[in-house]
Amino acid sequence: MQPKPAVSAHRRDEAGLDGLREAAESGAEYVEIDIRRTGDGRLVVHHDATVGGLPLKRLTYERVQELSPRPVPLVEDAMEIIAGKARGHLDLKERGCEHETVALALEAFGPQFVVTTGEVPSLVEIKARFPQAMTALSVGRNLWERGAAHNFAPLPLMRRAGADMVALNHRLARVGVLRQCARAGFPAMIWTVNAEPVMRRFLGDPRVAVLVTDHPAKALSLRDG
Repeated sequence: MQPKPAVSAHRRDEAGLDGLREAAESGAEYVEIDIRRTGDGRLVVHHDATVGGLPLKRLTYERVQELSPRPVPLVEDAMEIIAGKARGHLDLKERGCEHETVALALEAFGPQFVVTTGEVPSLVEIKARFPQAMTALSVGRNLWERGAAHNFAPLPLMRRAGADMVALNHRLARVGVLRQCARAGFPAMIWTVNAEPVMRRFLGDPRVAVLVTDHPAKALSLRDG
C-alpha cells in the first residue's frame, strides 16, 4: 500500500513562540522553520530579510528582539521545542547558514530532518560535508522574476545540487513539474497548501512525499479521517 504523504507544519513568524509549540504538538510529522543569520552571527527563526524595516543581517540579536513585535527564537531553541515531537524541516533563507544549521540539526534530531533551500550551492556544500543529510531543492520561489524559467524544468539543477527531493510550489506542481520530478525519481514536498480542495488533491497523490501547510490539523484530518 502506498504510504500517505507526511505533513509539515509551516511555522509562520506572526504565530510567535506559541505557534511553534502548537506546530510541534499538532501531530504533523515535520515542523518547518525559516532560518537566517543576524549581524552578530546568531541563527534565528525568521522569514523576512528585514525586521522593523532594517536588514536583519546588520542587526545584533538583541536589537532584533527589540525591533520585533514578538520573540524571535534562536534556531537551537526552536529545534529543542520540536525535537522528540516531530522531524525538523529547516528552510534556509540565505547563504552562510548551512554548516551550523546541519550540525545543530544532527545533534537535535539525529537523521530525522530535511534541509530545503532554493540555493544550489548551499545544497552542494551540505552534501559535501554531511552526505547523510536529507536535502530538497526549493523550486518555485519568485515565479514572476526574470530568470525563473528554470522553475519549469528543474531537473538539471536538482542533479547539480545533489538533492534527495524537490520542494515544489503547489502551482508549479499542477502544470507538469511534479510529473517531471516523479519520472526522474525525486520525491516531492509540496508547499504551501492551505486550501482544502488542493490539500485533498495532493494528499491523495502517490507522487507527494510531504505536504507543507499553515493548517496541519486540517491536513491531518483530511489525510487520516
